[in-house]
Amino acid sequence: MDLETTFAAMRERYEGWLAEHGAESSRAVGWVDPAMQALRFDLLAAVMEGEEPVTVADFGCGTGALFPHLAARAERPPLAGYIGYDLVPAMVEAARERHRDPRARFEVGTAVGEEVDYVIASGAFSVRGEISDADWEAHVQGVLERLWERSRRGLAFNLFTRGTEDFQTAMYAGDPETWARWCSRALPGALVALRYGPPLQDFTVLVRRAR
Repeated sequence: MDLETTFAAMRERYEGWLAEHGAESSRAVGWVDPAMQALRFDLLAAVMEGEEPVTVADFGCGTGALFPHLAARAERPPLAGYIGYDLVPAMVEAARERHRDPRARFEVGTAVGEEVDYVIASGAFSVRGEISDADWEAHVQGVLERLWERSRRGLAFNLFTRGTEDFQTAMYAGDPETWARWCSRALPGALVALRYGPPLQDFTVLVRRAR
């Protein structure tokens, strides 16, 4: 499995979108409709619970659009701190320019570097390049296991739903129930919920730690 080639292709793809559309546009990270991007963020944020302020790591943060969305939520819990990680340096630079709030910081990287209350991965596993589905699934499972280790309270991620449309060969689409079952088996203490269906063509897996 040639991850470096895949990561290089990802950087090229996202750098192109960023240069073409600008950091303020949802198209910089592949979203044509900003309303659909906001809906996805709402579904991912549903993993968060409680009244006390929480910290969040955004794995695959792009230009950091999730940060202001979480910061502006009326629902509890409030956001205490946010760390965005992305493998595309141009995305991280754009995120730092866009978001000057002291609660947020952005790092170049392919792993979450410290423990937080919740880890959210929005669109981080969609592009697989020339890697086979089986190899990509094994890679994503390994990443999710490491993200789970960094999350004190929960993890949320999304994937395209298999069968919803004709995908490019470079994109990965999976079965929602298969991924939910895997999380239940592989992530210690996991309580799993699924959210999927129109109008989105992806599904969201919400994983909280049993207390």
